[in-house]
Amino acid sequence: MFARTFTFIALIAASVLGVNTACDSGLLGYIHIVVSGDTCYAIATQGRINVGHLQSANPGLNCNALSIGQRVCIPSN
Repeated sequence: MFARTFTFIALIAASVLGVNTACDSGLLGYIHIVVSGDTCYAIATQGRINVGHLQSANPGLNCNALSIGQRVCIPSN
């Protein structure tokens, strides 16, 4: 249980700090882990991109049904 909690906290910290890595799709950027209250607009604004760019980088992303813990790619500009 401790390892799971630590991993979750580390992923959130990496997301908040904007660690530059490759997204699952191979795009250069970072992964944002959805937390309670997140919206596509807020995630896109945090990444300094627009919602359309966010959706293009995340095929199948449903902005009306984000799930806590969901991984969303924030592509580099």
